[in-house]
Amino acid sequence: MNNRTLPEQILNERDEQSAVYGGRKIDWHNWDEYMAGFACRCAVIAKKKGYSVFAIQFYGECWSGPSDRANFAQLGTSTKCIGPEYKPCSKFDRNCAGTQEKNFVFRIVQDCDIPIESVGCFSDKHIAGSRPLNGYRLTDRDPSLSIYSGHSIDWRNWDVYMPEFVCRCAKKAKALNKATFSVQHYGECWVAEESDVVYGRDGVSNQCIDKCYEACQPHEKFCSGKHYANFVYRLADKPCEWKTEPVGCFKESTSSRALGTEILNEKDPTSKNFRGEIFAVSKWEAEFPKLLCRCAREAKKRGFVNFGVYDMATCWGSSDPEAYKTHGQSSECKKGESECPSGSNCAGGTESIFVYSVGVNAA
Repeated sequence: MNNRTLPEQILNERDEQSAVYGGRKIDWHNWDEYMAGFACRCAVIAKKKGYSVFAIQFYGECWSGPSDRANFAQLGTSTKCIGPEYKPCSKFDRNCAGTQEKNFVFRIVQDCDIPIESVGCFSDKHIAGSRPLNGYRLTDRDPSLSIYSGHSIDWRNWDVYMPEFVCRCAKKAKALNKATFSVQHYGECWVAEESDVVYGRDGVSNQCIDKCYEACQPHEKFCSGKHYANFVYRLADKPCEWKTEPVGCFKESTSSRALGTEILNEKDPTSKNFRGEIFAVSKWEAEFPKLLCRCAREAKKRGFVNFGVYDMATCWGSSDPEAYKTHGQSSECKKGESECPSGSNCAGGTESIFVYSVGVNAA
């Protein structure tokens, strides 16, 4: 019987033989930085599992569990936790670790109460009069500006601070009745005031970081641009910024694809093109237009003028705007469980692909 106060080990970075070994070992030489990063990695896993608390034990073990079984305080408090520089954890230290059979417990902060969707990381070359997002409306980094929020960038608690700043930026955009906004230079909030489709004007960028100070991955919901980079978001309840028009249903072959570049995958989380969403076929009418919007964004990033939806929830494209015609037309496309050889909100099956063109701003 498991009598642990937090019953489930969800990540281990001290024992390579552990079933939940995370692929990296405790970095004793860079303990302060390592400990903060490990806490962040623990939080990500705990949150995905729907848990509200987690603990670091024995320097590199992460324990958690369902709320109704997380009785982390039942054995009393302990002084056997260590903080930065291997010193005893004080009440002012945010990131600490328990020693053997001791837990340092964290509570997970809830998401923003405004629905937000991430768009991606894009460059901003700071060209006067041609900034991709041109409305600088909120800052946490420059107290000399009239738009200073009264908050300072919290580098020490970055993993909590950054999503909270994104939420404040979202609320600022909503108050201005705008749909597209970004976080740049760690604590600047920029809003698209004239056009929702020019955020990619200066090209895509790899200069964005996640809440663990690591390179932002495509599936991350919250990231920040560094200097000269925007991490772009949209208010999720706004119409898509791109207009998609149905072209038709065409044959597709996995051995010789007409559209050979996968740009989005909402079926397989292991795909490099997974963006953090698993498409729910059972909610076709409500969710498929959102899938089309995400596919349109990915097509635009690559300069494609059209894309196709294959196998219900993967999107493919080509630099050749006529490539989709390679295998001829098909009548085997789907709309959820129904046949859909033509019309809107259709998708291909395993031997077909439904093609859409990407047009100008839908607004």
